[in-house]
Amino acid sequence: MNRILVVIAIGTGLYLPFSAAAKGRSLEYITVQQQEQQKVSGKVIHQGKPVRGATVRLKELELFAMTDAEGTFVFPNVPVGNYTLQVQYTGMKPIEVKAITGAKPVEIALIENSIALEDIQVVGQVSNVKGATSTYISRQAIEHLQATNLGELLQLLPGQKIGNPSFSGVNKPLIRQMGDVNGDNVAAMGTAVIINGAQLSNNADLQAANTARGGVLSNFSNSTGMGTDLRQLSADNVESVEVIRGIPSVEYGDLTSGILDVKTKAAVEPLQAKFRLNPTMRQAWLGQGFSTGKNGGALFVDVDYTHASDKQIQTSESYQRINTSLQYTHTVGRNKNLYTNTNLSFGGYFDNSRIDQDLIIQQELKRAENYDLRFSTNGRWNIDKRFARNINYVLSAQYGIQHGFQQGMTNGQISAVSSALENGTNEVPYLPSNYLAKLWIDGKPLNVQAKVSDNFYFSTGAVRHGIVVGGQYSLDKNFGVGKTFDPMAPPAALGNIATRPRSFNDIPAMQQLSFYLEDKVSANLFNRELSIVAGLRYDNIQPFADNSKYAFSPRINASYTLIDGLNIRGGYGHSAKAPGLIYLYPENAYADIFSLNYYKENPAESLALMTTRVFSTENRDLQIAKSKKAEVGLDYRFLKNKRVSLTYYNEHTKNGYSMFDQYNFATVPMYTVLSQEAGKKPELSPVVKDSLYVTDYKRPGNNVNITNRGFEFDVDFGRVEAIRTSFTVNGAYMYTKRMDNTPLVYARRVAGEAYNRLGVFENRGKEYEQFVSTIRAIHHIPELRLIVSLTAQTVWMDKNRYLNYTSRPYAVIPMVEGGAGNIVELTPAEIAAIPETSGIYLSIADNYYKEESWKPLWLFNMKLTKEFGKNYGFSFYVNNITNSRPLRSSTRYPDQYEKRNIPIFFGSELTFKF
Repeated sequence: MNRILVVIAIGTGLYLPFSAAAKGRSLEYITVQQQEQQKVSGKVIHQGKPVRGATVRLKELELFAMTDAEGTFVFPNVPVGNYTLQVQYTGMKPIEVKAITGAKPVEIALIENSIALEDIQVVGQVSNVKGATSTYISRQAIEHLQATNLGELLQLLPGQKIGNPSFSGVNKPLIRQMGDVNGDNVAAMGTAVIINGAQLSNNADLQAANTARGGVLSNFSNSTGMGTDLRQLSADNVESVEVIRGIPSVEYGDLTSGILDVKTKAAVEPLQAKFRLNPTMRQAWLGQGFSTGKNGGALFVDVDYTHASDKQIQTSESYQRINTSLQYTHTVGRNKNLYTNTNLSFGGYFDNSRIDQDLIIQQELKRAENYDLRFSTNGRWNIDKRFARNINYVLSAQYGIQHGFQQGMTNGQISAVSSALENGTNEVPYLPSNYLAKLWIDGKPLNVQAKVSDNFYFSTGAVRHGIVVGGQYSLDKNFGVGKTFDPMAPPAALGNIATRPRSFNDIPAMQQLSFYLEDKVSANLFNRELSIVAGLRYDNIQPFADNSKYAFSPRINASYTLIDGLNIRGGYGHSAKAPGLIYLYPENAYADIFSLNYYKENPAESLALMTTRVFSTENRDLQIAKSKKAEVGLDYRFLKNKRVSLTYYNEHTKNGYSMFDQYNFATVPMYTVLSQEAGKKPELSPVVKDSLYVTDYKRPGNNVNITNRGFEFDVDFGRVEAIRTSFTVNGAYMYTKRMDNTPLVYARRVAGEAYNRLGVFENRGKEYEQFVSTIRAIHHIPELRLIVSLTAQTVWMDKNRYLNYTSRPYAVIPMVEGGAGNIVELTPAEIAAIPETSGIYLSIADNYYKEESWKPLWLFNMKLTKEFGKNYGFSFYVNNITNSRPLRSSTRYPDQYEKRNIPIFFGSELTFKF
């Protein structure tokens, strides 16, 4: 609470005394009406012609305006002073100019973002969004990268390893994160992907085979509990991407990690076609922007088709993607003060597999067929009222149709099947010893969002405040049929936890209600610029239900100009991520235990009695996952076009979501056969004995604790005109520590030993260290419309080590009916006395205590982009151009060798403009 009060104090003018004292006057709060006000206006042109629909941002007050048919814009009634105008328009280079209130209208000339320009950026650029550390990736950088999906853009971030294009599995968005699957899932789930203001959601994704035994997993490809699958998002219709790594504005919610803020193309453009080919993929894309009339807007339409198969010699698995979208932008109103942007997109994504002829006996088959329909509309209404300068809104709906399928042969011992949904003992039929088990999982997730915010400003003395206040509502529901299978050919049970059909439509919806308030403080302290963005966000999950949960998220970013060209910045903030339906409403655990297993060759003489015990896996104590971030950095610009950016960060998620093992106990009646007559079922003994049964299943919890910290650097040495080459260096030292929040509970059955207690072991985890640097040399000849970039990436450090792996438990849990029982601490003498043959002794290989540390690794890549006039283009790239893949021996396992570098890989692209 103290931190929240500090943020609010800063946001309401904590620095006012400095600005007032600097001018030698007493504190005096001056409202907008009392202070002299004037307008800031101007005109945006391109090649002498007005540009309609350009976005103009008044940076200090967070106000927006759109240019009209004459290319003009105006910000009326702003406090007197100096301001920064940022102008963006599709296909043009973003530009930033200074403006003074009351001066004559400023004329801003846009330049086409073309390869024919001298100053063209084809790498990620250091940026910030309301003070948050970020990387801006322009359209030209995306095209030179020849990215096939949004996931490939992340390799432009400091410290990210470069990989070959791949569609073989879910492409999870990971920012500042290393580690294992569970840690990856937490970070990916907490990374927000926003397209034209609308945040994508997979909170209603339930494509898991059985949460009680496999968590969020299934045999087919799915992103349940893993965030957005970036394979599904084509990069060809993208105008720009802002990757926010630092502390975001409180306008952003439902996240714990970073943000991918995507803007797609929305302007009049000629018909463009792209064709890509590499050893594993074929892709074609078409797009064109149309004018809808003199007083109309712009309509951009595009379509993408991609086919990929990662293994050339094995075509049993493939991936196909079909994307199409329409985006319409328009500025309406008598004074052209309402800007609207409406998007409609449809996608089909197909993970296909055929039976591998080498494994035909297993009959394994997996398939995922997903369709996605997205609609969103957003806008800005400039009404220029005292407490409502700009009204911003976003309305969106996302609907999916998901078909998952998996099959495989069930081989082995004779078993039986129960369909009981309640506790009890029932006679059940036997199953064949071998049968083909098929499972269908059909989901229809729906997400609806509405967001509205208000921008206004006022001054306290010489301090200017840009206020944003807003609210957001979202709903996630799944209307799918759910899980179905042939009751006489069910998926095989795992540890007696069986699968039952489940309707997704019966699962309640999840609702989120959020409010936020933010103040952007701009002041002049000791004749230097000071900027502070401070805010508070409130999120409520299931606000109208008895399991309602809430979180407060204070955030602050500040920057100060120490000397000309040198800025120091820092930030601190909290974020919160909703659990999603998969964690909020998991399915029950059904333990099917034989009370009698009396099998005969003659079915009439067989009898199977099975006792079902149903355990609820819902966790009413599940908390909202929260993260804390802190960072500090320096930005230095020198010699006109050179810059250095340094950032230290520390991030902590202490209660990430996971499915952890839960133990429970139940009494099961055990029957015996008294006699048997030929051709009849056996007669049972009247003596029935009770047996204590222990089972384990998975239950959602806040069981993941992740710490990320590191140091990022980004250096731009500018362009050396003599050789027409610019040089950049970026990289990062990254440290990730992942720990379980709960102890490991385990026991194995040992012949001749009573199975009457469970061992309780220390929380386990793993930590990782990595230091990666990337040097890029970009050779650019504008007259030839040619760019050649050479990339040298070095992995200087790559380490990992296991934490808290012990062989002997520090406590035990006696097996008692009705639950897990009490934890009984052991004395040091009792711990030392546990024999290695005991069921609560874990044999851990010595290698687990060794640190894995790999030698440095070098990777060299090349990319080329060539335009033939304005209508044709050719691009080509080679990854690992030297084909260097040395065998390295493992430190942990010295007799094992690994080729750690990616294979040599190449691809080409043809571009046509008509």
